[in-house]
Amino acid sequence: MAESTCIFCQTVKGKTKLQKIYEDEKIIAVLHPTPAAKGHILVFPKKHYQIIEQIPDYEIGEIFKKINKLSVAGFEGVKAAGTNMIIQNGVAAGQKIPHVCVNIIPRIENDGLNFQWQPKQLTEEEMSTVELKIKEETEKIGGFEKEEKKEPVKIEEKREKIKEEGEEESYLIKQLRRIP
Repeated sequence: MAESTCIFCQTVKGKTKLQKIYEDEKIIAVLHPTPAAKGHILVFPKKHYQIIEQIPDYEIGEIFKKINKLSVAGFEGVKAAGTNMIIQNGVAAGQKIPHVCVNIIPRIENDGLNFQWQPKQLTEEEMSTVELKIKEETEKIGGFEKEEKKEPVKIEEKREKIKEEGEEESYLIKQLRRIP
C-alpha cells in the first residue's frame, strides 16, 4: 500500500473523517472507527513508516512519551481500570494497514475482551538455541541514531553609531524619541 492510499497518511492530510483527539508535529491520535472497547485510540506517526523498526531512535522515544500521555487520557476519559497497548508489527502479527500504529484499548473488568494465548512448550534445547540467537542479536544494541543537529543561525550584530555633532539624526532614532 503506497502512502497515497494509506488511510493514516490520508488522515494526516485531512482527507478522512476519523475523529482526531490529538495532533502535534509528529503524531496523530484518533478514535478507532470500529473500537474493541469504548475509548479505543489509534496513535500513529505522521511520517509513513511501515513497521516500528523503521522509526529512528530519536523519534521513537518522543512518540512513546506522547503515547504514555494519551494512554492516561484514555484511561481517565472513560474511567478504565487498565489499558492494553498493542502494536501489530508486520503482516504475520495481524497488521492490516502498513503504517505503524499503536492501539490503546481502555479496559474494565469482565469487558469480554480476551488477549490470552496458549503458551508454547519448548524443549530445553529449543530454549537454549533461541536464547543464544537472541543474545547474539542483542550484542548489537548500544549505538542509537541521533537526530542531526542543525547549526544555529548566526546573526550579525550591527551597531548604529550615535550622531556626531553636525550630522543629521537617523530616522529610527527620531522615531524612538517620539515614543512616550
